[in-house]
Amino acid sequence: MDQLSGLWFYQSLLPKPNLTLQQKLIMHAITEIGAGDIDYPIQHRPRILTDVIQLLLHIPSLGLTRGRFQKEEPVVLVIKGTIPIFYKGHPYKTPVKIWVPFGYPTDSPKVRVVVEDQAITSIKLPHPYVDAGAGGLVNVPYMQAWIEAHSERTLTGLVINMCECFSVDPPLRKRVPPAPVPTFPIPQPPQEQEMQERHEEERHEQVMQERERQEEGKRCKGKRGRGWACGLL
Repeated sequence: MDQLSGLWFYQSLLPKPNLTLQQKLIMHAITEIGAGDIDYPIQHRPRILTDVIQLLLHIPSLGLTRGRFQKEEPVVLVIKGTIPIFYKGHPYKTPVKIWVPFGYPTDSPKVRVVVEDQAITSIKLPHPYVDAGAGGLVNVPYMQAWIEAHSERTLTGLVINMCECFSVDPPLRKRVPPAPVPTFPIPQPPQEQEMQERHEEERHEQVMQERERQEEGKRCKGKRGRGWACGLL
């Protein structure tokens, strides 16, 4: 599947875009990148802005924020949200974060698959494109040799390649709840067991005696209703 066909296919898995929200995101991108709120090199801003807007228009399930990939690194633009995948005949959403570095487009973006609820999902082990040990770091084929081919690489192309790879082998899986531990009755010492059995027999006898008294009471009422003395024929 070529990139354009892949784009059309994965777009078809998404709900209809919210045009108002898209417009707000585009204006936000212009402020962050074009106006220099995030200090990207001036010569790179037009390309970064073009690629970011293109991605937001093509994949409307993504939004914008800012943050650091590592604590010691500068604040950059972060694209976050979900990307569509199609696995075994069903569409799914995969949460991701994409950091756009200051060296973009020469330097490759940094991407992580995000585990939103660790009690429910986890990253599949092992996975060919996602490193669970590195916090869900992604390395799909499109990212390889990025520097040499950066003039042909785009954020949209990267996301489509991720959709394709994850549709073959989804990176997230549902956690399997632990099997319940079987419980067994605690064996009791012989004396205690005998006492418990005796108490059970006594309770059973009491229940039977109470039932007999109730039955006798019913019979007596019936006989008195016919003018008989209770206990006498």
